[in-house]
Amino acid sequence: MTIADYAQVLGFAAGSALVAGLLAAIVLRLARRAPLVVHVIVIVAAAVGAVAGGIALTAGGMYINDADTMVALSVTAASGVVSLAMALLLTLALSRDARGLGRDARRLGAGDTVEPARRVTAELDAVQGELAESSDRLAAARAASERAEAARRDLVARIAHDLLAPLASIRAIAETLEDGLSTEPERHAHQLGSHVTRLHALIGDLFELSRIDAGTLALSPETVSLTDLASDVVADFAPLAAQHDVTLELAATDAVTAVVDAQALSRALINVVVNAIEHSPVGGVVTVAVDEHEGAGRVRVRDRGPGIAEADLPHVFDAGWRADAARTSPRLGLAGGAGLGLAITRAILEAHGGSASAARGEPGATGGAGGAEFTLLLPRP
Repeated sequence: MTIADYAQVLGFAAGSALVAGLLAAIVLRLARRAPLVVHVIVIVAAAVGAVAGGIALTAGGMYINDADTMVALSVTAASGVVSLAMALLLTLALSRDARGLGRDARRLGAGDTVEPARRVTAELDAVQGELAESSDRLAAARAASERAEAARRDLVARIAHDLLAPLASIRAIAETLEDGLSTEPERHAHQLGSHVTRLHALIGDLFELSRIDAGTLALSPETVSLTDLASDVVADFAPLAAQHDVTLELAATDAVTAVVDAQALSRALINVVVNAIEHSPVGGVVTVAVDEHEGAGRVRVRDRGPGIAEADLPHVFDAGWRADAARTSPRLGLAGGAGLGLAITRAILEAHGGSASAARGEPGATGGAGGAEFTLLLPRP
């Protein structure tokens, strides 16, 4: 055969394949919503038809004799039948897996769990794995959402109680004063002031927490002396602590600075200091220490109260959290009482790129209970 003959044979083969491919494309276009098995059979039939067409066109061109043509066409037909049968069997497995993926996708949408399963192809197997991982992530997200919702309901209930209790007392005292039945108006007036102070603190905590949750807490960072800031807080609250037989002292040797919003950080430190005073026993000591730790400014507040159980340490900064131990009911009731102060402290520290943590004090360090130690870490300039 000459080069021209070979070129003509290749042209017949290419033309046959092109026609078969176009016909298959038209059929698939018309049957685009047909099951997967139909699509695969059409594709296999097009491939077999392309080979058979090429052989027939070559035979028509008198390049092979009739006997060889019949043999080639017979072989092609037999191979085509077997290929179609195998394609049908393989496609049934693909179709079954595709339906399985569809069921799992519907289960995922309905919130049910999707279990891992092996599929016949790497692509379908990867999709199944993604569905199973998505199911696990959604389950974890639902569990977290349910915990958050339960915590929110519990927090709302506690806040409502903490609001109603002083309001009820204020109402009773006001009615007593209004009716002229009070024999100790000065004492009742002092009680009114205490209840109003408590309500003011609680409402302030709620407002601050709402700003933090909404992401509207605006900071104005500047280089601040942590030593001076802690000294100011100790000086401001030492008389209050002394009124309740608690000593508030500062332990700082060197000047430590950090880039912070002084007002916000002061609020965070005050929350921790007031918490320590509230849980200190009569005659107790609250120590505020300032130093450097691994390149960061560190403020530690240590009390000598009943301490915190090991299992409760991860939760002390959660909004509304209260333990079942002795720290549940503060001795003095200086703060709002809804358990928001430490949550606000953590949020302020994290907004500065720092952290807040709690630990149990070492028993016997100063005698008596080990108490608790709160640590505030802040980035250095």
